[in-house]
Amino acid sequence: MDICVWDKCNNNCSMCTNPDKPWLSFDGKSEGSYEYEVLVERIKRFKSKAASDDSIILTGGEPTLHPRFLDVLKFIRKTFPKQEIRILTNGRRFVYRDFAEAVLKTDNLNLAVSLYGPTSKIHDAITRTKNSFEQTVGGLNNILARRGADQSVEIRTVISKLSYRYLDQILSLIKVYFPSVDRVILIFIEREGQAIKHSKSVSLSYSQVRPYLEKIYLFFSLLKEVRLYHFPLCSLDSKFWPFVWRTLPEKEVTFIPSCIQCQYKKYCLGIHKDYPNKIKSKEFKSIESNFIVKETNDFYHPIIKVTKNNDF
Repeated sequence: MDICVWDKCNNNCSMCTNPDKPWLSFDGKSEGSYEYEVLVERIKRFKSKAASDDSIILTGGEPTLHPRFLDVLKFIRKTFPKQEIRILTNGRRFVYRDFAEAVLKTDNLNLAVSLYGPTSKIHDAITRTKNSFEQTVGGLNNILARRGADQSVEIRTVISKLSYRYLDQILSLIKVYFPSVDRVILIFIEREGQAIKHSKSVSLSYSQVRPYLEKIYLFFSLLKEVRLYHFPLCSLDSKFWPFVWRTLPEKEVTFIPSCIQCQYKKYCLGIHKDYPNKIKSKEFKSIESNFIVKETNDFYHPIIKVTKNNDF
């Protein structure tokens, strides 16, 4: 269950999926919709809809910038005492120790921090914000040093034309400096919001990414957990299939004619509807090789193991 806490951000990422500001909130307004009292009423309406295993996901903009973020967080924990709370954040505000300690008083908490490059030069060029890398790294250090046993931390990287060549360096940085992070999530760019506006500089194809994924395959066993988001199965070598997760809503994906006969379609995310030239592209085709797939019975993470079927 997603709750947009704040529509503003202290980064200015060119591949962000958010639209230009001001943008409408959940109630169709552009002003006053993120005041604390308005958020409280919205959160109350969610209470009856939340299942016990739902995560309550706080998004933005940058949610931690809300002037009363700690009050919002406290109210959400009171309203949803058992659910995991996940905060999608650029991590910059956590560079302030007092803020990090205050947030980490919340139990059953997941912090998903965005890191887009292995150096300040690369990361800051993508966020278009000076010193954002320094603050994100400092925030991660504070979080990892102070988190409790019931709190998890993940690092998320959006794969765009600006970052895909540096995936090995990003994962190497994480392995060396943040080895205790619980998972790393690599997300193929969505063509929405700012990413459409800056399409020429940020968009890329799956075929461009594929050789760089091969370069980082070793890290999938060196890190605690690695996930791939927004990848159709045919865009990957089969050894990556156990790391693929389905996270896009059904309304945002499609299957093209070449998908219909694919025997692995039931495990596949599909293709983002806004992916360019998907019909004409030679990237997407029915998988002809035969594999033995060990299923998870989890729709979002359907494959746990895959091996080549030598009987065919």
